[in-house]
This record gives sequence, C-alpha cells and structure tokens, in this order.
Amino acid sequence: MIVTSIASGSSGNATVVCGEKGCIIIDNGISFSRLSKSLAMKNIPLEKVGGLLVTHGHTDHASGIPVFKKFTKIKVYGTYETSDIYVQERGGYGEYQEMGVPIDVFLDERDDLEISGLQIRAVRVSHDARHPVAYFIQEGNSKFGVITDLGDSDILLEREIRESKLVFIEANHDVNLLLNGKYPEYLKRRIRNPRGHLSNWKTGMILSRTVDDSMSIALAHLSKVNNTPQLAIQTVHGILREGGFKLDNLRALAPFNDPMVYLI
Repeated sequence: MIVTSIASGSSGNATVVCGEKGCIIIDNGISFSRLSKSLAMKNIPLEKVGGLLVTHGHTDHASGIPVFKKFTKIKVYGTYETSDIYVQERGGYGEYQEMGVPIDVFLDERDDLEISGLQIRAVRVSHDARHPVAYFIQEGNSKFGVITDLGDSDILLEREIRESKLVFIEANHDVNLLLNGKYPEYLKRRIRNPRGHLSNWKTGMILSRTVDDSMSIALAHLSKVNNTPQLAIQTVHGILREGGFKLDNLRALAPFNDPMVYLI
C-alpha cells in the first residue's frame, strides 16, 4: 500500500492511498487543477481512483468536491450528516465554514467498506462539524489512519491507531503560541475546545498510549500561525522519548504536495 499527502492544513487537505487494485482520495479541499497536477507529479493516474472519502464538511476538507464531481465520475463517500441533502433538510449550514457536501454513497461509522480492493473503516471523532470521522485503510496486514480534525481522543479511535503501521495525525498548534498570539479569544477557545483541534502536547499524549517503535507517524494539519514543524516534532518526540519510545519515523507533512511517499 502506498500513501502520500497532496495537501495538509487550513488551506486545504487531500491524501491519496493506493493498493494493488487502485487508489482512493481522502478529502479534497483544493482546486481540481491543483489536485490533478499533484497526482500527475506523483505518477498517480486519476483513472486509478475508485472513490473519494470525505471526513467532514469544513471547506478546507471539502471545497474542491463539487468541481471534482463535474470533471469525474468518481463516487464520493461520507456520512449522511455531512451531505448537502442533510443541510437542505435542516435548513442551513454549520459554523466555521462548514458546507454541505454532494455525497453519492452514505456510510456509517465503523462500517467496513471496500473500494479498489482497500478495506475502509470510518471512526467518529470529536470535532465541531456534523458527524466528522477519521478513516482507517487496510490492505492485507498493512493499515493506515488519517486522523484530522479533532480536539480529543477516545478508546475506539486509539485502538485503531494502535493497530496501524502508519498514521497521519493532527498536531495543529503549540499552546503557548496560540494563547499569546493575535487570534481573537473566541477563536482561541474554539481551537482549544475538546471539539476543536489537537495541540502538539495532546497529540504526543495520544501517541504515547498507542504507538510502538515500528510505527511511522506524520504530523498533519499544522497551523501556519500557531505552530511550526520544528515545534510539533520537538514536542511530540519529547513526550514519546519520556515514555521510553525510540521512534525514529516521525516527521511533519508539508502544506502542499508533500514529497514523501510511504510504502507500508
């Protein structure tokens, strides 16, 4: 199984997973042009993509999906509450730039689904959107999890992380940078809320309960204002070292077209 990041952060998110029979995309918060160019640069034909999975309806994860559907026949999968149908029925959009997503196939959390030979499971996460999920993808003995956005963890999520060989997990902000920064107080509270975003410290604590030295970790969705890759890696690595881990496969994803391609 091959995993690579097309975009990661508040300006857009997209992850590609490929197995022997084909590929899937997780989230699309960037333009169709940028997505197509990035896939071409990574030698991933769009024709190999069997489905697009959306985690939730915030625009940095879903804004590219309407145009994506115009130019492809690839089905979009997501929870019913994330869909534009649900939004129309309830009469309005959510907060924090949440949109209704044109979803073709509804899925329930913890249901097992197969697309392009890949086994997929959605797991509910704690975030201020309508029914947000993380996704865990498996082919054979290889398992990958993409876990953004969320403000806290739980037993079910951590069990899935523990079974994975590779995870992309949010490390959104450094608490001191956030608290002493220029964001308005309401936004600081929203980010620090258990339904907001993970701090570097929280991410380190979650990983200290779930990882082993053989696992690969990529820190995702880093804030451009309230974090740096160096701070995120230093904080998470420090917590893991204190816990007795010798984990060497820890890095932060680039905001766009991350050069790393993971083979698991």
